Amino acid sequence: MTVIQKRWELHNLKAQKLLIWGLKHGLITPYNDNLIKKLRTIYDGGIPASILLLSDGMTNGYCYDRALLMAKAFLDEDVDVKLLYASINSLKYNPQYINDNPLYADHCLVLIKREKKQYIIDTSQGFIYDKNFYWLIEHPKIRKINNKESIINYVIEEETHYPENIERDKYIAPIVLPMIELTYNNPNEMYATLGIELLQKEIQYFKEKINYEELCQEIKNDMTRLGLLKK
Repeated sequence: MTVIQKRWELHNLKAQKLLIWGLKHGLITPYNDNLIKKLRTIYDGGIPASILLLSDGMTNGYCYDRALLMAKAFLDEDVDVKLLYASINSLKYNPQYINDNPLYADHCLVLIKREKKQYIIDTSQGFIYDKNFYWLIEHPKIRKINNKESIINYVIEEETHYPENIERDKYIAPIVLPMIELTYNNPNEMYATLGIELLQKEIQYFKEKINYEELCQEIKNDMTRLGLLKK
């Protein structure tokens, strides 16, 4: 076993033990109902953040975009919210990612400060962490911080140039939702796990909201009319 492989193995062993301990003692928590309800009002490409951020397949590997989606849920609250860009050990020590790019281990995290407590939301992991405990696991080395004001300014500019149109973009749902539904049994899909099934519930909630079955039939009729489907 190489030094790189040994270091990666030791990191995983430590991280796994700390994860279990943190969950048991409330230093790590899953997304709660209030947060999920807020995420239902935030959209990206016609799909609510409550679905995207509960799906490992739609989140892991897209930390910059997904951390911003998560941060949006806190912009109207009286809390301090920041985006932290930092290297973390889970990327730094992973042999799959190690390369000559100095940013290969770069990650984006959401920092929430409410009163005297600070939390880290790592959208790639799907958990809310006590900040100090997250530091114990990942030892982030911060290279850049975007504060709440800069996040708000970015969101305003983004919405000016690329406004979300929920009614128009709902036609993306019949493409994206089946892709997510195929991932339910993947081992990393924590929120789709049997007995938890939060992802399934959010997708069903959204389908009812947009009259999904009627929408699919409307698309099918249009494709038939255009000769793209046989009658």
